[in-house]
Amino acid sequence: MVDENRLRKELDAEQCKAALQISGPVLILAGAGSGKTRAVTYKIAHLISAHQVDPRRILAVTFTNKAAKEMKERIRKLLGGEAHLDWMGTFHGICLRILKLCLAQPRISEVMGWTYSRNFTIYDSDDQARTLKSVVLPILGEVESAELKKISGKISRFKNSMCLVADVAGPKVSLQTPELVKEQARFGDEEQTATFYLEYQNKLMAADAMDFDDLLFRTVQLFQKMPAVASQFANRFQQVFVDEFQDTNDIQFLLLRQMMNPARNVTVVGDDDQSIYGWRGANIGIIRSFHEDFAPVTIVKLERNYRSTSLIVKGAGSVIENNARPESMRKKVYSELEDGDPIRVFRVADDRVEADRIAEKIYSLGPTAYNETAIFYRTNAQSRSLEKALNDKRIPSVIFGGMRFWDRKEVKDLLAYLRILVNSRDDAALGRIINVPPRGIGKTSLEDLQAIARKQKLGAWEALANEVQLGTKLGGKFKAFHDMMEDLRKYLKDENSSLPILAEKLIEKSRYKIWIEEEEKDQAEERAANMGELVNALREFEEEHSDSNGGGGLEQFLQEVALLSDADKKVVEGQTRVTLMTIHMAKGLEFENVFLAGCDEGVFPLIRKSSLATTSAAEIKALEEEERRLFYVGATRAKRRLFIYSATQRFWQGTVTSFSESRFLSEIDSTAVERLDLAGSASEERTGGYSGGRSQQYGQSFGNKTFQRGGGNGFSGGSSGGYSRPQASNTIRKVYPGGIPDPDSSNKPKGPPIREIVYDEHSQENLYFKPGMMVRHARFGVGLIRGLLGTGPEAKVDVEFQDGVVRKLILKYANLTILQRE
Repeated sequence: MVDENRLRKELDAEQCKAALQISGPVLILAGAGSGKTRAVTYKIAHLISAHQVDPRRILAVTFTNKAAKEMKERIRKLLGGEAHLDWMGTFHGICLRILKLCLAQPRISEVMGWTYSRNFTIYDSDDQARTLKSVVLPILGEVESAELKKISGKISRFKNSMCLVADVAGPKVSLQTPELVKEQARFGDEEQTATFYLEYQNKLMAADAMDFDDLLFRTVQLFQKMPAVASQFANRFQQVFVDEFQDTNDIQFLLLRQMMNPARNVTVVGDDDQSIYGWRGANIGIIRSFHEDFAPVTIVKLERNYRSTSLIVKGAGSVIENNARPESMRKKVYSELEDGDPIRVFRVADDRVEADRIAEKIYSLGPTAYNETAIFYRTNAQSRSLEKALNDKRIPSVIFGGMRFWDRKEVKDLLAYLRILVNSRDDAALGRIINVPPRGIGKTSLEDLQAIARKQKLGAWEALANEVQLGTKLGGKFKAFHDMMEDLRKYLKDENSSLPILAEKLIEKSRYKIWIEEEEKDQAEERAANMGELVNALREFEEEHSDSNGGGGLEQFLQEVALLSDADKKVVEGQTRVTLMTIHMAKGLEFENVFLAGCDEGVFPLIRKSSLATTSAAEIKALEEEERRLFYVGATRAKRRLFIYSATQRFWQGTVTSFSESRFLSEIDSTAVERLDLAGSASEERTGGYSGGRSQQYGQSFGNKTFQRGGGNGFSGGSSGGYSRPQASNTIRKVYPGGIPDPDSSNKPKGPPIREIVYDEHSQENLYFKPGMMVRHARFGVGLIRGLLGTGPEAKVDVEFQDGVVRKLILKYANLTILQRE
């Protein structure tokens, strides 16, 4: 029971106050490292346990999918059992679920005038660019990618911000729909952008697709036009939580208001001192005016930092104090940990010396510290010299913000194939892979197909299928591709189909792997490993949803992949390496040792001179304050050691430029910092002052080992290592002669001791697995085989595990261990 006594025992006074306030609007102002997640998880657990709130009636919005998953796990542990927090996730994930529920009702689509199906596709940035280009091309001709990105950015801002429109009752806030943007356009370029916006939205709907912004935009649009539907959702939720509230934008705030019931039981958590996403639409005014918009509001301030040493907290706090803040938002963050090392600030000769000094210091900390060490910088361009310096020392590192697993070409190509199987109207996916690998479909054939589709007002796939069925000359060019896709679709619809096997069939039938091996021999192995990892991701997804009664299909997998964000893949477990990233990427993370590089005026803070002429004094001040908040976020990621570097000159934007020290460094409390000016002795600098005689030792330790950069794949929690298809075998191997006892003592079989037999993955004859056998699964534990279906590599097995859930597993992937009596 998570009752009041437990809250008072396990939380500090302010965390407890936040958790016990269960009615009305609550604003938790949570300083860096103050245990905000702890307070929120205890509050949710308290509502469920002590106040019998149905977890399915709790709406909890998190910044990332990863944060939602971790919060669910914490709540489960607090409650000692599963809590069905079905409505916990990101704004985009919540809106996706709302739209799918609503689009299942034909009446709603009719009222809205939408042609979306509930299985609509979510377009990523590549799909958006391809679709927008098809809109822009007839008007502007070929355009540079930068221009296309500029147009895309304008459309995104329209969808994420509100505007005032005249009304008989006075000005009112409105969504910026394409029609409204066109109506309000006053100049030629504005009218043109409005036209692109309208045509782009029409293209998306015709393709049964939405982009990421549409998930929120369309949900709010639906709620505004059909307030009764909004009320149904608002009344569904007894309690509403929003994390990272300082990073919400206008449309997210409007959505929050629409889903709030009359009781206004809403808890928002955030820190205006950590609002760093203004450049992508976050509105710091939302958190700062919350107590006025929802008055009366209970404000709880979490000011004790449990993460960092006292001197780091003191130094970082002295910088952020220079920002203007409403009195009601002021916090005095403090730490009761030891003083620790002072913040060390180094002034060096140039950016190369800066990188060398950082590498030397990390080197001196030793390999055991690598996982707990991070280097932050303001812009991606700064990473090159840092990466080189680490490589020279044979220090393994990873750069976040590079190419994610899901962004790699071969992965995106295979996902496009899978998307067409789910949504044949997905023209962007079809355009990506219709001739990949090359299958003799020329540009003229594609143009002819597009012309037929336009003339007959059909989607590209429907037009293609018609041509094939009619047996036309054009259809003959597409027949092999059409027949392959139909065979795959037929397999997918089979009730005994399997997602990883579907992917294997796709790779085989499309000859994609063979094509890679023939065309790109130098990268074939790595790209084949990526394809294998996609199969592995599908396997893990299917196992995770093996008890969901059909809820874990290909459609849901593709949606989850589309919802993944960079923030969900920051941490890669099980690898010893130093982390490099921009400070924006560092949000929500913590490290024992943090290095802040490039703290030079003009680099950090980064206020672009090109925009100064058209920027007001108030806007410049707002930019500076966001940069200061960014510095504060970077500094407070450090738990024990914080090192800051500035350089007198660096290669910047194509030329060697002189720099003065960042204004933020002069704002650090002098009692919390130790300074060392090394800029006057460049030759001394390049000898490296940190090695202490250990350089040779570690240089030999790493030898010629090669370390690769990589990113998480969002499913396995590791890097995109290769998938290796196990060899078929009919042999049985004893693994533990004494046996491993059943972990649940109440279910221990009576009789002779158990010995374990490991089945070498799959046997064509399936000789060893029988109903009634006890088996062990690496993740789900001990279970009892209830049934078998099929033979060979597609054989499935139903296993009832100790949690009472029967899971259907693909035998060749399950890696089951038979527990058999002597």
